[in-house]
Amino acid sequence: MSGNHGELHALLHRAGLEKVGQGGLSEAVPSMAAWRPVISAHTVPTLTVSDDRPDLVAELNRQWYRLAVERGVIGADGEFLIHVANHGCACWTRVRLGDQWDLAGLLGPRPGQPEFVTMSPDGESVLGVTCEEYEVWFVAVAPFGDWLKAWARG
Repeated sequence: MSGNHGELHALLHRAGLEKVGQGGLSEAVPSMAAWRPVISAHTVPTLTVSDDRPDLVAELNRQWYRLAVERGVIGADGEFLIHVANHGCACWTRVRLGDQWDLAGLLGPRPGQPEFVTMSPDGESVLGVTCEEYEVWFVAVAPFGDWLKAWARG
C-alpha cells in the first residue's frame, strides 16, 4: 500500500468506514467524472445546509445518510464507493458504514466542511458533498449514466 493510499485508508477508518475488498476499482466510472456535476458552475444543489448551525456535523451526517438511502447510493449490501477530495488518489474505495461513523466531521479540511463524493456500486447514483460560501451543498445525480451521456454530448 502506497503512502497516499495508506493515509486515505486510515482516514476512512477514522471516519467509521470499513474498506471492502482489495485493490482498485478499474471497472468503475472515474472519480473525476462523478465530481463534475458536484463542482460545476451550473450546479443546482439537491439540498443545502447553512454552515452556522450549532449541530452542523450531526445534521450533515443525517442528511447525507438520508439522501444516500433515498437515492440508492448505498447498495442492498450496505456498500458504496467513496472519493475524498485532496487525498492524492483519483481512485474509488469500496466501503460500508461501520457502527459509528462521521463523514462530515472527518472527510474535509475541518469538521463541518466535508469534501467528498459517493457513488452506488453500479455507478448509477452519485451523491457529492461540498462546501460553498456559507452553506454545505449536497448534489445528488441519478441516473448518473444518463447525466454522463448528456454531458459528453454537450
